[in-house]
Amino acid sequence: MLRQLRFALIPAAIVLILLVQTTEACYSPHISGNISRTDLYVNESVTIMGRICPPADNVSVRVTFTRPDYTWIDRYVLTDNKTGEFSLSQSLDMAGYWNIFPIYGHMCDRLYANVTDPTADPDAEPIARPNLPSNRINYSVLTATVAIVGISIVALATGSRKKTRNISSLRLFVQIIFVFILFVGIFIDHQNMPWPAEQIAPHEVLVATNAFGVDMPDGLPVPTFGCYYPCGRTVTCALWQIQAYIYPFWEAGRGWGVNYDSSGIARLAVVFGGVILSSIILGRFWCGWVCPFGLFMDLVTRLRKAFNIRYRTVSDNTNVKLHQLSYIIMAIIIIVSVIFASQALAGSQLVPGTEDGGFVYTYFATPFCQVCPMKPLCVLSEGAVGIIRFEWIVGPTTGEFYQLGWYLTSINLIGLGLVIVTGFFFRRSWCRICPLGGLIAVFNRFPPFKWISGVRLEKVEEKCTKCGICKRVCPTQVKEVYDFKGGDVTTANCLLCLRCVEMCPEEGCLSFKVAGKTAFKSRNWLEEKSVWSSNDEGKKTNQ
Repeated sequence: MLRQLRFALIPAAIVLILLVQTTEACYSPHISGNISRTDLYVNESVTIMGRICPPADNVSVRVTFTRPDYTWIDRYVLTDNKTGEFSLSQSLDMAGYWNIFPIYGHMCDRLYANVTDPTADPDAEPIARPNLPSNRINYSVLTATVAIVGISIVALATGSRKKTRNISSLRLFVQIIFVFILFVGIFIDHQNMPWPAEQIAPHEVLVATNAFGVDMPDGLPVPTFGCYYPCGRTVTCALWQIQAYIYPFWEAGRGWGVNYDSSGIARLAVVFGGVILSSIILGRFWCGWVCPFGLFMDLVTRLRKAFNIRYRTVSDNTNVKLHQLSYIIMAIIIIVSVIFASQALAGSQLVPGTEDGGFVYTYFATPFCQVCPMKPLCVLSEGAVGIIRFEWIVGPTTGEFYQLGWYLTSINLIGLGLVIVTGFFFRRSWCRICPLGGLIAVFNRFPPFKWISGVRLEKVEEKCTKCGICKRVCPTQVKEVYDFKGGDVTTANCLLCLRCVEMCPEEGCLSFKVAGKTAFKSRNWLEEKSVWSSNDEGKKTNQ
C-alpha cells in the first residue's frame, strides 16, 4: 500500500511543481498597494501608491482609510490606462492605528499606519477601545446549531442501547459541542459593522483582552486547531500564535488588525504557559475529544465505513517514524520562524524579503498556516454561513500562484485533499504527524510533566488475556497498551479516544482516570451482548 501511495504522490508532486512555476506580474486580476510611510504624526499626510492588473480604461479605485474608532474616509482615484498605477495622498487626523484598504471591485489589499500625537501628554490615558455596534443573533446559524445538537443527543441516546458504542457516541457528542464552543462567535452577526471595518474580527478587540495582565487581542491559546483567520473564534490555535509572535510580531506594536502592548517574549510566555497547563491537565485528550480537525478525521472514517471499505495499516516501524515526524515538523516551524525573525531578534536579516512588505513577510509570515489542512475547513465553513465574504476567500488579491484569496491558498486545498485521501484509508492519518499533537505530548508524556499529568490510561495486567483487540481498534495503531505489563500505559502517541477501553471485553482491565478517579473502564460486553440477545429472543417468543 505504501508503494502505491508513493506512486500516487508522484503526479501530485508534478502538479504542485507546475503550480509553483514563476509567474508573470499580471498572472491574474489583482490589486496591490504600498504606503509612503507607516509612522507619522497627527494631521500629516501619507501617499498610497498601487497598481491594478490588468490595466483598463477609466477604472476608479477606492481607498478606504479606517480610523482607530472604526469611522472611515473614502477616497477615489483613477488608474493609469496603460500601467494600471494609481497614487493619492491623505491627511490622517486621529492618533492610533489606521487600517487602509485599496479596493478594486471585490479585490483589495491591506495597509496600515501608526499615527501619534506629539503634543499629547505622555502620562495621559491611552485611547479607549471603540464601542462596537450591538450584535445581532444569526438565527439561521442558531437553528442549524440546535438541529446538530439535537441529532447528537439522539445519537448519544441510541448509543446507550449498544453498550459497546457508549464511549464513541459520547465522544462524538462532545466533539460537536466543542466545535461550537471554540467558534461560538459564529452565533453573532457582525455584518452590521461598517465595511471594510467589519473584516476586523470582534475577537481581536473583545476576546481575552488583558488576559493574565498581558494584552492578548488574538484570543486565548488552546492546543487545538482553531484558525486565526475566520471571524468568530473564541480561542486561537496555539500553533499560529507561536509562529506569529516570533515572526513577524516579535516586537510590541502593529499586528494584523491590532496593536500589541506587550513584547513577543511576553506573549509567547502566555502561549506556552497555556499550552503546558492544558497539556498537563488533559494531555492528548484535546486531540481525541476536542480538536475540530480530529472530528473531521473521524467523519472521514465514518464515510469510509459507509462504503464498506476496509482500513489499511502501516508497519509498526513506519508508524513510529510517522509519530516522530510530528516533533520534527514542530521543530522546523519554530526554527524557520526564528530565522525569519532574525532582524528583530539579532539585528541581522538572514533571509531576504522578511522586511515589512517583503515577499516572505507577505506570504510566509506564518509558514505552517500556508499549508495547514484545517484552514480551508474553517474559512469555507464560515463563508458558507455568511460570516466571511466568500469573494475574500477565493477572489484573487495579489495575483501570485498560490494566493486564491485573502484567507485561502491553493496549497491549503492540496494539503486538505491529501489528508482526506490518506485519512480515507489510514485512520486518523493526520493525527500521527500533527505538530500540535507532538507539542502536547512533549508537555504531558515526558518527565517531569508526565509525573503530574491529570489524565491516565491504566491497565490491570492480571485481567489481560492478550486478545489483541486494543491494538486492532486503535485509530493511530498504538501498540503499547497491548505490550506494556500494566499500570500507566498512556503514551505520547495515544489520543485518549478510549476506543480500546470501549472495546476491551475484560471487565476492568483498562480504565481511564481523571485526577486519580476512574471515569471509564472496560466492561465484559460479550457477556452483556449474549444477555441482550437472550432477552430479545424471549420478547419475540412472548409476542
